[in-house]
Amino acid sequence: MSKWKRRRLLFLAEVHERRGTDPSDVLAGLHELAAEDPYDLEVLLTAAELLSDRAGRGTGTAREADLAASIALLHRCVPLVPPGHHDRGRVFNSLGQRLFMVAQGTDSPEPVAESVLAFREAVAATPHGDSMRQVNQFFLAVQLGELFERSGDRAAPVEAVQVAREGYATVPPGNELRPMFRTALITSLRHLAGATAQVEPLQEAVGLAREALSEAGSTSDRAGAQFDLVRALRALYDATTDARLLVEAVDLSEQCLAATPRRDPEFHTRRTRLASAVRLLAQDRRDPELMRRAIDLMRATIETPSAADEHADTLIDLIQSLASLHTMTDDPLALRDAELTARTALAAAPDPGPWRTQAQFTLAETLLYRSSVDARGADAVALHEALGLFQHVAAATPPDHGERGDRLWLLGVTLRDLARYGDGDTAAWRREARHVFAEAASAAGPPNVRIKNYQHLGAMEAALGDPHASLAAYEAAVALLPQLTPDWLSYRGNIIELRQIEGLPDGAAAAALELGRPERALELLELSRGILHGRTLEARDLRLLRHRSPELHAEFLRLRTALNSGARDGNGGIHGNGGNGGNDESWADLMGRIRNLDGMAGFLRAPSVQALRRHAEQGPVVVVNISERRCDALILRADAEQPVLTVPLTGLTQADVVAQLLRLTGAVFAAPNDPSLLIRRDAQRDLDAILRWLWDRVTSPVLDALGLTAPSSDTRPPPRIWWCPVGLMAYFPLHAAGHHDRGTQAGKATVMDRAVSSYTTTVRALAGRFGPPAAGTAPHTLVVAVPDAENAPALPGAAAEAAALAELLPNSLVLSGAQATYENVVRALPAHPVAHLSCHGLTFWENPAAGMLLLHDHLTRPLTVEQLSAMELPHADLAYLSACSTSHTHPHSADEALHITGAFQLAGYRRVIGTLWPVDDTTSVEITRATYADLTHGGSTPPRTELSAQSLHRAVRALRDRYPASPSLWAGYVHVGH
Repeated sequence: MSKWKRRRLLFLAEVHERRGTDPSDVLAGLHELAAEDPYDLEVLLTAAELLSDRAGRGTGTAREADLAASIALLHRCVPLVPPGHHDRGRVFNSLGQRLFMVAQGTDSPEPVAESVLAFREAVAATPHGDSMRQVNQFFLAVQLGELFERSGDRAAPVEAVQVAREGYATVPPGNELRPMFRTALITSLRHLAGATAQVEPLQEAVGLAREALSEAGSTSDRAGAQFDLVRALRALYDATTDARLLVEAVDLSEQCLAATPRRDPEFHTRRTRLASAVRLLAQDRRDPELMRRAIDLMRATIETPSAADEHADTLIDLIQSLASLHTMTDDPLALRDAELTARTALAAAPDPGPWRTQAQFTLAETLLYRSSVDARGADAVALHEALGLFQHVAAATPPDHGERGDRLWLLGVTLRDLARYGDGDTAAWRREARHVFAEAASAAGPPNVRIKNYQHLGAMEAALGDPHASLAAYEAAVALLPQLTPDWLSYRGNIIELRQIEGLPDGAAAAALELGRPERALELLELSRGILHGRTLEARDLRLLRHRSPELHAEFLRLRTALNSGARDGNGGIHGNGGNGGNDESWADLMGRIRNLDGMAGFLRAPSVQALRRHAEQGPVVVVNISERRCDALILRADAEQPVLTVPLTGLTQADVVAQLLRLTGAVFAAPNDPSLLIRRDAQRDLDAILRWLWDRVTSPVLDALGLTAPSSDTRPPPRIWWCPVGLMAYFPLHAAGHHDRGTQAGKATVMDRAVSSYTTTVRALAGRFGPPAAGTAPHTLVVAVPDAENAPALPGAAAEAAALAELLPNSLVLSGAQATYENVVRALPAHPVAHLSCHGLTFWENPAAGMLLLHDHLTRPLTVEQLSAMELPHADLAYLSACSTSHTHPHSADEALHITGAFQLAGYRRVIGTLWPVDDTTSVEITRATYADLTHGGSTPPRTELSAQSLHRAVRALRDRYPASPSLWAGYVHVGH
């Protein structure tokens, strides 16, 4: 073909590109040219761009074919533009754009990952100062964010922030790319926070969004900046649960929507964002009216024909909002509407495509939820329909999809529920569930997803009668725990991860016990509980490893990060059908090489029972394990021949524990607070009945096994015993169990009449974080008293306690009232081995890390669980927390002791006195005075902290002797640690 015809075809191609007309005849000529000269870069690029433009106007298979042909041509261009070639950036930019178009039609992260590779090359090929470099950086940052959302690759947001930050810094003010880069940077920071569960990136994102709002000139620009700030505030709220951020987000969303004309294309998107913010605020406040407002806003978007692009995500939000309204109100109409809306969404979803898969998944979730809350029991019809939908979802979800493990997990849960409640062959349902859980557990994915699938696999193997396979599955789940809480993950991030393993410790222990292996049961409990405390011990191992072998230390950190990022291969691609085997083998190989180093044989190993039994030399440690299959007490003793004694609790079931916990929760809050004398009396009777139940079902069999069958006396002082309750048992006052009737022989059938009790989260926790104080160290005491915290009820007992302790501890430092500030207390704690804090305690059910002691300036400088846990107080000895509910937390966090008492332990205190529930202000003063008078011989000596358990025991028992019918006054005080 002549040069003239070549020039004519290229000219016509440009005309078609500008007009958007069908270039078929030109494409035929270009293909003929390319066949004659396969190295003609301009012809190949032009043909690729024409095909891409036609694909943008097309639909269905024709669009897919044009895109595939365009990408094939661009791949032919790649060898023609080696590094340094002036068209290299153009080729890779075009390839990245085409791959992005492909990604829009699939859920798979693969085309997004390839697009990221292309844009990386485009950035590298474009010199600094060239405006196309900034364009390529922008698209690279956006695609990295998409890759994170699809695959969970935690390295992607790190790179995205770096790229977006560089681009933003190089774009001058006034350039149209500047606001786009700022938005990309804000989004990348949100993704980084999602990957690391750190708050700092979100705080930076909010700052950037506020900066954009302050620079906005026109009403339209201001509305856009408000919209970006709303998204950043929403993300920061998700991380902190600070409702003030949500209130601001709702207010800004309303302003933004009010300033946006209805004809503006952004109107519906902004209304949707307002609905989302209102929905979150409704959930935070559990406010049905707010939720109904959010639902109305969502319906308005869906009913607007011009808002078709908003329908998909809004329908999902609407379905979830209706389900939330049902949980708040128990209104069956809300649940019915959720299901009908889900069916409407599925009927409107194009087939095939990611939106249809999402619609199927949402309807299946709704049906599974309806089945679980059906008052008549599980709905087998709903379960069968959910099963079919989840099976379609699983078939449509690629092996490398970031959500495959979660989607398979819900499929397995549906099969499990059919085995429990459905008709048909129960064993067949269980076998199928076993297969699904096994596939999800072994597939590529982050540790948290694999762990919960292994956990359910263990339960399913037990139900199928294979205890060996059950134990193997639980052991596989526990073995993944060191990968679950990497050191780069924030404290709150670790809490979120650990919530997902609720039920793993007790299930693993039960599996070992069914095989008659109590020692292994105890080891598994130690590995799967108190993980945050264990991270402190792990940090010592890592410091030693870094000293022994910096190379292996770096490899350990790299591999653990990779495992938490979603199992990526060395080329930046994502593993497919190969599963997680390669990474499992890499992890095992690395552990072997580390443990072969001199002095590193115990690196991250399970603590052996022989190592643990030394912690029982001063008294037995009783681990109370409650599971669906069996209930037992494991008694750890110093006996080398039989260190673990199993006491089957045959009179106890998990259902009993749940029922009694509900009763306990109501009683402890009604006993001191209800205005009705009759209700307060009944609450005390309920508490007394619970203490009797605990004695009969739990503590009496344990004490009998230990030979503690009679009350102590003046000539035979009570021995020490440590209670280590697992899961929900952490809420019960095991130390106060018994029949406390005065003046009868039955009155001596109590724990506190036979032993001095302490608690521990795990056996390892008794080792202490820093060890005992140095010999000869004077136990200087810090007394903190806050009788009048702002926005809190007056606490006159705090001032009374401070006055009493000033007499008993004349050399103490007293910070009272306005002196009891965050700064003063935090500065004083390291210098005082003994700390007494008398103030209000505040716990947050959904965010235990935000629990706090109310100091004088708590509204501006709260002393939270997270901050306390991060402290390192090497001389800390005794903390006495005279405050309400310092040992209270969410059930998901019970095994981690994520509460104020546990935070003081993590900070380094060897022993902590705390409370299980709200305590009476007057009797708190009495117990405080009696405990310290005993510790100091009436004020004549410094506190003998090693006797704190005995001193508290005597003070509480004396109060019990006076008020045996009022357990709320004395049963809530606990001693934790040595």
